[in-house]
Amino acid sequence: NPFDFDVKNVANTGVVDWAGELYALWEGGKPHKMDPRTLRTVGEADAVLGEPLEVPQMAAHYRVLDAKDEAKKRLVAFSIEAQNQPFQANKCCFYEWDANGNRAARNAFGIQNASFGMFHDCLVTENWYMLLQNPTALDPRKLFTEYMFAKCALAQVIGFQDGQPAILHMLPRTEKARKIGQKAIQMDNQFFFHHVNAFEPEESGDAGKVVFDSAPWTFMDFGVNLDSVTPAFYNGGSRVEYTRFEVDVKKETSSQRPLSNRVMELPQVNHAFTGKAYRYAYAAAAAVKDDVLWGPNQCLVKFDTDPSVGAESSEETWYFGERAFMQEPIFIPKPGGEEEDDGYVAVIVNDAGRDASVLHVFDAKKIKDGPVASVDTGEHLPPGLHGYWSESVHR
Repeated sequence: NPFDFDVKNVANTGVVDWAGELYALWEGGKPHKMDPRTLRTVGEADAVLGEPLEVPQMAAHYRVLDAKDEAKKRLVAFSIEAQNQPFQANKCCFYEWDANGNRAARNAFGIQNASFGMFHDCLVTENWYMLLQNPTALDPRKLFTEYMFAKCALAQVIGFQDGQPAILHMLPRTEKARKIGQKAIQMDNQFFFHHVNAFEPEESGDAGKVVFDSAPWTFMDFGVNLDSVTPAFYNGGSRVEYTRFEVDVKKETSSQRPLSNRVMELPQVNHAFTGKAYRYAYAAAAAVKDDVLWGPNQCLVKFDTDPSVGAESSEETWYFGERAFMQEPIFIPKPGGEEEDDGYVAVIVNDAGRDASVLHVFDAKKIKDGPVASVDTGEHLPPGLHGYWSESVHR
């Protein structure tokens, strides 16, 4: 609406069910608390699981540290203010809750020059919290000449800055990391939405080195819409690839290399391996595997990063069809499972040919064999963003 700067909290990006409480999340505002039985909206929450928020918003992404020992399970989430007072650091806070919803940790930080950095996702290791600040900035001209007159969406007033570095913020989680200190490490010009996982190599006994895997875009254009996405869009352009980063925290340096040239998004891992050395990741991906050509998410892919594979990952895929488009895959651990891929992968696929949406379930060990079960939802579900597998049953 012209001259209307109010922003609605759409609560449409993430969801989490933890210790009997259910929240719908959107990073630009407060979480919406919901009734876990009826799914009715209770209202915006100033506190999550009894923990007051450092700033009036909480990111839609979090990390779950799963474990057989209930005492070691953690939900890790964060808040960071998108704007701040002049010459002041942006307030940031990481929260941790145990399996019962009690506070396990709370760590507040100040991050300099972080306004409009679009901190969408986070990573956590044994000793560190990690945030990636994107090379983005507010475009005042577009704000006052287009957005004010309802000529563009709010996201379009945030512009990607060519040539500017992304910044990795290493935020201490433990006393061992605090001895090294909070760090801001410059990286190549690229855009981060979603990360895969992070871990500290065995040889990094002092928390000085970290490996993290992510899905960075070569650049980001928030003006892209259904009218501009033609076949030419998938020839080069803003690709996103499974990429490994090796970080020397003390030296404040990093290096990166691609693990696969298959364009992918919405990666997931077994939560029991969050923050630890891992082998498998599951993602929505393009059906074509090429250095230049790519396409929409029509293929479920399982990446294998075992060291025996070499410098790149191996892949196992399932293609859903010419007019089928998948949403985020969700990993579901099998009860009593011992191996990393002892579980199922569930994904909703929009079949445009039949105007239907189908929930497919795969054995995580045998993606290439196809679904072990498929459930037609009976409705056409619009494309979604992020989900969460909950073992809770609310009656």
